[in-house]
Amino acid sequence: MEITNKETKIISKNKNNNGIIIAGFGAIGKTTLGNKYNNIIDLESGYYRWDNTGFEHIPYEQRKGKKLRPENKEWPINYHKAVVEARKKYDVILTSMHWHLLDFLEENQIDYYLAYPTLDSEKILEERCYLRGNNKVFTEKLKKNLHDWNAKIEKYHPKKLLIINKNEFLEDVLKKEKLIV
Repeated sequence: MEITNKETKIISKNKNNNGIIIAGFGAIGKTTLGNKYNNIIDLESGYYRWDNTGFEHIPYEQRKGKKLRPENKEWPINYHKAVVEARKKYDVILTSMHWHLLDFLEENQIDYYLAYPTLDSEKILEERCYLRGNNKVFTEKLKKNLHDWNAKIEKYHPKKLLIINKNEFLEDVLKKEKLIV
């Protein structure tokens, strides 16, 4: 896939003309989408959660699942603030699916979409993880979370639950839902 740096037209902004937030499960194409368009950002939570000092030489995807990094003392408040600030600068803010973030969005009445893959996507997600350089610890946890989190998402109230089918990526669904063109 050729990565271009271009703008995409956003069909749906929220009532305050801020960017829309899409909290998405891992390996659905958030980073690819953020790299493809200038007005979409993938707000990778690991840059906020972990002190990456001494790990800069390791490609980011390979850092995931490594437990040696100390947690940032500002976490998760620093991530919540970054998401809110990004809404002023970008049309679409892609975030990870942290429960504390979803709780924060709901407590503050901030609209968000939730992007979640179908349960039959496990093998595809595993392949994507290994292709991008994730380790076995991270990949196995992602596969476990796919099933464990399926019931947990029912307690949340996103503007819309975006279902990512087995062979789809987030971009496919956003176009199908007419959130981007």
